[in-house]
Amino acid sequence: MSHWCNVCESLCEDQGETIASALPAVGHIHGRVGHAQGPQVPDPRAPEWQTALEVHLGWWKKIAAAKCAAGAAQLTITPEFGPPPYLPTLPWTQMPVAFQWDINVHMMNLLREHLAATPPQR
Repeated sequence: MSHWCNVCESLCEDQGETIASALPAVGHIHGRVGHAQGPQVPDPRAPEWQTALEVHLGWWKKIAAAKCAAGAAQLTITPEFGPPPYLPTLPWTQMPVAFQWDINVHMMNLLREHLAATPPQR
């Protein structure tokens, strides 16, 4: 989904029907948060990325609910925020703007929190 945002240059607000038709077919969540200008926000914990994070969490909850309703025993998820150059760096030094490991651990915990008690979709 993060790449869809990048390609559409939006959070796909005008693509509700397309997204709704695609979500039930998802078998794996690539837990990376995209935005209108790129496939990965620099740090999903930052307040300026809250909207993008919430949109992605909404999609992921719908995927998990659909899988649960379909009787799936599991849904695999990879919280994968990539290294530079996916992770933005500071000019001149090329130092990452955040710590990739910390972001991925945060996303793992966030996804567990948000998806553990996902009720089935009806």
